[in-house]
Parts: sequence; C-alpha cells; structure tokens
Amino acid sequence: MDPSKTERKSTVGAVFGFILIGVAVIGVIALLVSFPQILENLVMVCIVIGGAITLIAIGIGLVALFLTLPMYAKKGVEYQTDISYNLDDVKDVDGKMEGKE
Repeated sequence: MDPSKTERKSTVGAVFGFILIGVAVIGVIALLVSFPQILENLVMVCIVIGGAITLIAIGIGLVALFLTLPMYAKKGVEYQTDISYNLDDVKDVDGKMEGKE
C-alpha cells in the first residue's frame, strides 16, 4: 500500500450514533424499571408470537409431509440388478478429468 494514497474519513457521526443508542438503551431500562407491567406485557406478546410462529411452522411441516408421502409411494425405488454395489468395487479418483489437462 502506498502511503501517499491513503484517505482518512471522519467517524464523528458514528460516535454520535453510538451515544444515541446508549442513551436509548438506558432510557428503555429506566422505563421498564419504572413500569414493570410493560415488561410483563412485552414478554407475553413475545411468547404468543413465538408460539404462533412455532405452530405455523409445524403445520407447514405436516402439510409437506403428507403431500410428499403419496408422491414417494407412487414413485417407488429403481435400482439395477445386474450391478454389484459392493464397496470393494469403488475406484480411487486421481484428480484428473478425462479430456482435461
């Protein structure tokens, strides 16, 4: 890196942003300490929303399960009967592809 081509940007705006975030966090903590029923209501809202999201996810999973079962049953399984699937027949890969250098 050539030192003559360096630039320095001011971070004063970021510092003010961090200060504002800190003041906001302190304000929220003071508000929750002053009015504990707000914290109880927030916890209940989070529990209800989390439970709803969980139930929706379980419902989607069950629907997907029941939709895939008939397709899997209809598809069946295909395999070749005239080929050995023994692990002793597996060949090493030398890292080269045919026709490629």
